[in-house]
Amino acid sequence: MALNKGLRVRIERMLAAAGLTGREAPVLVGHGQSGDLVARCGGVFVKVTHRSQTWNVRALEREAEVLRWLAGRAPVPTVLWFGPVAEDLALVMEAAPGTAVSHVGEPQSEAALVATIRTLAALHAAPIADCPFDLRLSIKLAEAQARVEGGAVDESDFDTERLGLTAQQAWDQLTTLIPVTEDPVLAHGDASLPNFIWNGGAQATLIDVGRFGIADRYQDLSLFLRSARRNHPQVDAVHLLARHYPLADLDQARLDFYRFLDEFF
Repeated sequence: MALNKGLRVRIERMLAAAGLTGREAPVLVGHGQSGDLVARCGGVFVKVTHRSQTWNVRALEREAEVLRWLAGRAPVPTVLWFGPVAEDLALVMEAAPGTAVSHVGEPQSEAALVATIRTLAALHAAPIADCPFDLRLSIKLAEAQARVEGGAVDESDFDTERLGLTAQQAWDQLTTLIPVTEDPVLAHGDASLPNFIWNGGAQATLIDVGRFGIADRYQDLSLFLRSARRNHPQVDAVHLLARHYPLADLDQARLDFYRFLDEFF
């Protein structure tokens, strides 16, 4: 989708600040988890948010930090530039080659899901000792509660079984279901299929990593399975997970809890 003149000027200013003038005309891609909008200019993606948008600014700052930390540790796009331009904050990065796993054709869907599972397995197997991004459950719950109190939860986007609840009502339900165990790994944090880019290889590239950090592995497994059911229902993703991910049995209660927790983000 082409950008209107005002947005195009904003994006072009950011590309100029990054020393990337002369690119293709920016095209609106959509709204990412971190920024207000995402635009593509040839082989470059730009995420931008207005600096008055506190939640988005924090998420975009965090995503830039995560991408730089993950470079060389996991397949992620390269950060080309990050910083303020006028009233905006922008993250400029290379575009990962390939197609979002959510959008691959049906003949390639199983292979793409297997690549995504292998990517998650490798990420979850990496050491957590030196990771500066801690999103274990106590921290995640505190952030979710702050979002409820700050009016940052989109109640219209709740899953079907929770539509009609207020954020406070949903929060009250969630707090009765908190697991007693936690298995911390390096987690993507929002492991839905649009956030994995596949180019036909054995693994996929991680994008939209603003919620990355040390967290229970079920943070990723729950959202991966939900997204797989929505995007590729013809594939038995649970069976693929059993074959390609090193976990003997799935804990359904933890899957349900982490899907529920995602309602607040």
